[in-house]
Amino acid sequence: MSLIAPPPQMKPFAAVFAGDGRRLTAGLIALNGFFGGEPDVMSPAFPVVETAYYEKEMGPGLVKVYASWPRLMAPGRLVEVKLAAMAWERRNSPQGRREANLDPGYISVGGLVLSTGKFRGHRLYLGHGLWGELTLSYHKGAFQPFPWTYQDYVNPEVQSCLLKMRKIYMEQRLDLIKTERRK
Repeated sequence: MSLIAPPPQMKPFAAVFAGDGRRLTAGLIALNGFFGGEPDVMSPAFPVVETAYYEKEMGPGLVKVYASWPRLMAPGRLVEVKLAAMAWERRNSPQGRREANLDPGYISVGGLVLSTGKFRGHRLYLGHGLWGELTLSYHKGAFQPFPWTYQDYVNPEVQSCLLKMRKIYMEQRLDLIKTERRK
C-alpha cells in the first residue's frame, strides 16, 4: 500500500525568450519575483533557430535563456507560477504581441518539467487549465529527450547548463537531508 508523503522540493527553472536583451531582462525580473530571488545559474542567450512559430507574434531574431533559482519550491507551486507568468505576459503584450515568453518549470531528480496551457496526449493535468510535461528525463548521468521534447533542449550547450542546474539541485537536496537528520 502506498503511503502519502509530502513531495520533495524542486529547483525552479524557466526558459525565457524575446527579441532583445531588454525584454529578456524584464521577463527574468518578473520570474525573480515569482521565485523569490535572482537566478543561481543562467545560460548565455541562444538564438531561437529551431522554430519560426513565435516570429509572427514576437518578431524575428528571438533569443532564449535558461535559468534556475536557488530557493527550492514545492512542485504544486508550479501552477501558481505559470498563472503569474501568463498574467505578466498579457500585461506586457502591446497590441497582442508578447514582449517575452516565460516558460516556467522545475528540475527534479528524474528530469525537467515544463508547464503549459496547451493539452497534448503526453501531458498531465495540473489544475486551473494547466498541464505539466516531463520534457527531459534524467538517466545514466544525462538528460534524455522524448519524441515531444523541444529541439533546443537537445542542444549540447543547453544540456550542459541544465546539468549544472541539476548538480546544484542535488547538492541542495543533500544539504536538506543532512539538516533534517540533525533535527
